[in-house]
Amino acid sequence: MKTKNEIIDFINRTRKASLTISNTSYSKINKSKDVWWFNITTSKFSTPVNLLLQIEDGVFWIVLPVGFVNSIEKTFRIRQDKDAVDLEINAGSRNFLCDIKSGGTLFDFGAYIKEEVYF
Repeated sequence: MKTKNEIIDFINRTRKASLTISNTSYSKINKSKDVWWFNITTSKFSTPVNLLLQIEDGVFWIVLPVGFVNSIEKTFRIRQDKDAVDLEINAGSRNFLCDIKSGGTLFDFGAYIKEEVYF
């Protein structure tokens, strides 16, 4: 599976999920830095947000429920030009699955893994 749409379709078929293009963000590991990078508009956090983090033979499926943090603005870096949460989720061994972008908060996404999905 190579595209966001293919992965969403696979998860919906095999897990009876309801992922859509609008409630799901997808990232491969960045080629220049060992991170999954996301820009997610702040308005999307009014409903659960799904993150698909591509690994070699599958994805980490992360679900962020409404209210998973007290304040999006105090927990993550916000790109003012896009009104978007700017995430760099570490794919390296040190601080794995932690946001290394947002001013040192190192928010750990590991607790929000719904499933490791393999193709």
